[in-house]
Formats: sequence, C-alpha cells, structure tokens
Amino acid sequence: MNAVDQSFSRVFYKLRAGISPKKVHRLRTTIRRIESFIALSGLKLGRKHQEILEELTNLRKRAGRVRNFDVQIRLLGSIANGSTISDRRILVQIFKAKRERQSRRLSSLLKKLDKAEIVGRLEKLIGKTSLAPASKKPIDPLERAKSRLLRLANEIPTGENLKARRLHELRISLKRIRYTAELAEETAARALLLERLKSVQDAIGEWHDWESLVKVAEKQFGDRVNCPLLVEMRALFSAKYSAARSAAASLRESFLPIPKKQPQSAALAPRPARLA
Repeated sequence: MNAVDQSFSRVFYKLRAGISPKKVHRLRTTIRRIESFIALSGLKLGRKHQEILEELTNLRKRAGRVRNFDVQIRLLGSIANGSTISDRRILVQIFKAKRERQSRRLSSLLKKLDKAEIVGRLEKLIGKTSLAPASKKPIDPLERAKSRLLRLANEIPTGENLKARRLHELRISLKRIRYTAELAEETAARALLLERLKSVQDAIGEWHDWESLVKVAEKQFGDRVNCPLLVEMRALFSAKYSAARSAAASLRESFLPIPKKQPQSAALAPRPARLA
C-alpha cells in the first residue's frame, strides 16, 4: 500500500504546479484506491481518521468536476461531422471557461489541504492499516472482489429490464470492485479479472459520458429543429447505450454459473399423474 500512498503524494504536489487532465485523473483514481484499501481493511476509524477520509472524498469530488469538462471536451473533439463544427466550438468555449473556474477551486482546496498537512496525516493512517491483521485471517482482495462480482452479476437484470438507472448503479459498483481487485498481488488471475472489469466499466462509462454531454447540448441547442450536432450526438449516445447494455449482459453471462442440464433419462421420464 506504500506505493499508492507515495503515488498520492506525487500527484498531490504535481497538481499544485498545474491542473492537467492526466494529473486530475490520476488523483481521482489514487484516492479511490486508498478508500478501497481502508474500507477492505476493516479498520475502526476514530474521528480524526474519519476527517482525513472526508477530506480525501471532497478532494476527489472537486477533481471530478474538472475531470467532467476534460471528458466532454474530448468527446466533442471525436465528432467528425463538419456541419457541427460551429456548435462544437460554442460548447468547447463554454466548457473551457467552466473548467477554468473549477480548476481555481481545486487549486484553492489543494493549498488548504497542504497547509493542513494531509499528506503526512494520511501516511500515519495508512501505517495503521493492514490487510493482514495479527488477530484475523489475512484478507484476499482478489477473492473478495470475485465474491462481490458474483453477487453483482446475479443482480443484473436481463434484456429490456436493464434500465439507465441500473446501469448507473452498476458503473459505480464495478469501480469499487475493480479497485478492490487492484489491491491483490499481481497474478495472471488478477490481470484477467481486471481486464474483464475494465472492458465493461469502459463501455458503461462511455455511455454515461455521452449521456451527460447530450443533456448539456440539449439545453444549449434544444430549441433548434434538427440541429446537426444534436442529431449526431443522439445517434452516438444511442449506440453507446446499446454497447453498455451488451457489456453488462456479457458480464452477467460470464460470471454466473451455468445451470446444470438434466440427464436425458430424467428429462424423458414420465411425469407423475395428477391427483383427481
């Protein structure tokens, strides 16, 4: 876990020098891993430790506001339709202005947390946390992740029953499971599980990102009939929605046990007569 702790320290201080998309993303994923580690350890947290986690959560959410605009700007750049260029420029300008405001707020929070010595306090908290407590059986993050994934797969609705709200919930649950699995030792089984999780998480994440972008575009251009940008974005969003649902269905089929077939003799055996 020391490596994750050091990763937080590095990205924390690098962000003080500049709020780049890569650093913002790295900060958020690092905090997610720390949260997963502490939750998995089962450590009983005192008030001061709870405060550290709350500060980390607030920092992750603040960074998430910057990250959202980075993602939306990137998605707009992926649209190749030439007739949408003027509308895309309008949205990019809006997003860049909003990102700048959120970046200033993130910088202010980083400065505040630096003065509060969050890096040193976090190091002390991590030092008290272990996945192999002396009085209990060591925790296997990979087995814990598999167990959670099996329960999750069993809860995924099939076909048309998999609605948008359930996909949102699934996306969040998969994130938590993935970060738990990442705490395990590097093995072929771990790599295979992470690859499978990432493919599904990416498919659902892309749908979610396009959903957010379409909502913004509809507010901006919704009063224009057949706006080329909206037409293009809605088509892309529909395709991403189908891909996300297919990925979720594939996950369900991959991790649920296959029902055993009845022996042929049992299947052909006559049914008992019904009582009159």
